[in-house]
Amino acid sequence: MVENEEVTYQLTHQNPVDYSLITQERTEKLELLIHLLGNSTSPIVLCGSKGVGKTTLLKVFQYQLNPSWQMCLIKGRADLSVEQIESQLIAIISHTQTVEHFFALLAEQDKKIVLIIENAGRLVPYLISTLVDYAAQHPLLKIIFVLTHDDLAIKACSDSAIEDCHIIEIKPLSEAQCGDFLQHLALKSTLKIPLHSITDGMIASLYQQTHGIPAKIIAQLPMLSRPKKNKPTAGCFPIVLLGLLVVWLVLWVLSGHNTPSLAPLNSLLKLLTDR
Repeated sequence: MVENEEVTYQLTHQNPVDYSLITQERTEKLELLIHLLGNSTSPIVLCGSKGVGKTTLLKVFQYQLNPSWQMCLIKGRADLSVEQIESQLIAIISHTQTVEHFFALLAEQDKKIVLIIENAGRLVPYLISTLVDYAAQHPLLKIIFVLTHDDLAIKACSDSAIEDCHIIEIKPLSEAQCGDFLQHLALKSTLKIPLHSITDGMIASLYQQTHGIPAKIIAQLPMLSRPKKNKPTAGCFPIVLLGLLVVWLVLWVLSGHNTPSLAPLNSLLKLLTDR
């Protein structure tokens, strides 16, 4: 639990959204996020691969948000400006006409506001630096920029203020964590995945395909829930082909050395391979 005069947050096993964080490491990242919001004046960069769980972590953060904090979520886009961001901030408090009035009411109500900009990589160059300076002038405003690794590298070249931000990285799951997550999904998902079908081989294959990205693991669920067809293994095919050749020779002898129709053999081969 992290607790101070500005933020109070507690994780409990009964919380229905807790497992969406999947691992203890991610729970600790959330606690770090809350600690920095309450104790640091610097903006925060939440960084990770697409689908790794950045948005999920922020949803849990919103669920646990202290009532004394307001939250404003904005999607990053190329035409976003400071003025447009101010308009969305002002709209949070009814009857607020100006930015000055907005921050004055926040101070009067003993509240602070967290501005979350998702897909911040889409912002025009230098806007992040401008917003960092803006937040420095308005201590009641805390900013979280959500970026992928590639976007962070690009923005570091155009927006030097990135260096002054706290960076919280959300990493992909390990192979073992993929297995735990898959078992949890098998129990909770409407798609039926028998637990006994979750083998070490399945987990290893899933990890290789998804690289530990939770969103990609979830996308694989429909395929994993499909019943598997029992097909002959590669080692059985020589035996099958030899058997078909014997059958063909028998038919050739019985037909008086006339070339028999291959249709029955084709049907038999199709039956064997479709099993």
